[in-house]
Amino acid sequence: MMNNRNLITALAVVALLTLAAITAGCATSTTPSPTPAPISATQTTVGNNTTFSSAAGFNITYPKNLKTDNSSDASTPVRVYIYLSPNETADGVLVAAKSLSAGQTLSDFANSEVAQLKNNNTTGNFKNFTVLNDTNLTFAGKPARTIVWSGIVPIQYNQTTATNKSVKVMQTYVVNNNTGYVITYKAISSDYDTYLAQAQRIMNSFVLT
Repeated sequence: MMNNRNLITALAVVALLTLAAITAGCATSTTPSPTPAPISATQTTVGNNTTFSSAAGFNITYPKNLKTDNSSDASTPVRVYIYLSPNETADGVLVAAKSLSAGQTLSDFANSEVAQLKNNNTTGNFKNFTVLNDTNLTFAGKPARTIVWSGIVPIQYNQTTATNKSVKVMQTYVVNNNTGYVITYKAISSDYDTYLAQAQRIMNSFVLT
């Protein structure tokens, strides 16, 4: 169960943007939409590591001493957030999952997500958005795309206050069985190198199931 829904929602903006803000109020049907079925997950600890297994189709493993938040709410994209720093909640690895239309390719998905990041810069939600690296690779046995970017984004540390922070973010996009995944390492810019090696180990443990 998610311990701080407002914080995770704010962090999810960087991981996987949705069209909710654009489409709100546009529905014309008076029939309520059905509530999505919860997405189940389990956590199994062996030795010093914990594996988070999600019914959204993936496993990811991290040191058992790290705090996590996870959600079974299918209406939100973030499935798990792994905190890397004991002092800075914005430093973490997270996995988001999004249902795709049939035939949507990795290129379609990744291009759409990057376009939304750029749009947030254009609208002023982000500032100084800059793509530092853009690479095609194989990840979890699938074709994937990784971008590294920096910018100033609002981080919500409590229910009422968002603070603009300079961040550096590494995001990998991968598609499997009509689901798009975004595996993200996000950190305050000054913390990025500090947690990079650990973040990469966690991200590289990602397995599609």
